[in-house]
Amino acid sequence: MQGPRKVQSMAAVLLGLFIVLGASGPAAAASLDLLIVPESVGIGAFFQGQEVMVSGKIPPGTEAVLEVMGTKAREKLMRKGRRAGLWMNVGEVDISGAPSLYLVMSTKPELLSGSETEVPWGYPALKKKINFSGQIQEGERTELQNQFLELKESEKLYATLPGVLKVSSAGGDSLKVKGTFRLPANVKPGAYKVRLSAVQNGQVVTQQSFDLQVRMVGFPALLSALAYEHGALYGILAVVLAIVTGFVMGYLFKGGGGH
Repeated sequence: MQGPRKVQSMAAVLLGLFIVLGASGPAAAASLDLLIVPESVGIGAFFQGQEVMVSGKIPPGTEAVLEVMGTKAREKLMRKGRRAGLWMNVGEVDISGAPSLYLVMSTKPELLSGSETEVPWGYPALKKKINFSGQIQEGERTELQNQFLELKESEKLYATLPGVLKVSSAGGDSLKVKGTFRLPANVKPGAYKVRLSAVQNGQVVTQQSFDLQVRMVGFPALLSALAYEHGALYGILAVVLAIVTGFVMGYLFKGGGGH
């Protein structure tokens, strides 16, 4: 009887050792203590964008990548081309899988250098998720991808910010990561996922996400509520406002022309 008991005892010791060793790695971190300030952003009548502070903790020996992502939406863009020596619309391109907002930042600049094509963050990963259809010629996908990213960057909706996350000692067995990003003035209301990833040797070992809420407040919120909940009243007010504005502008220009 001692044989089976001895085997069971050794198996229990090995299992316990396996659990201890497994829990000692970076991937065992239960939480990165991700903190967002503010947790909610209001879009008012004079909204010009908002700075958001992010902080968290990562295991020793790892680096950090932070992504801010909006929901995916479909877009339609008109392609320009030369016809008979003139620039004009030559076709429509449908775009799907592209987030409404995408900001990515890192501790080490090399993490966003663009040389890594298999990483699950940054523009390399984003390009795999964006689909183009419509008036597209063979071999144009790469060019369209680059043009689309440039368009979104010009609108301040996409950005890659290497090295902006700062690392400092947090005491104990962790490092503190801190950084800021700016929501642009043209950001849309909705929930935006803020995701902090601890990275080691090009692999994500642990990550944590937080939903940043962006809501309309004040007069824009009132107009939005009227448009969706009281469409007829909103239409009447829009017509009245247009008439009043026309009278005011006509009076001002008429008065200015009389001098």
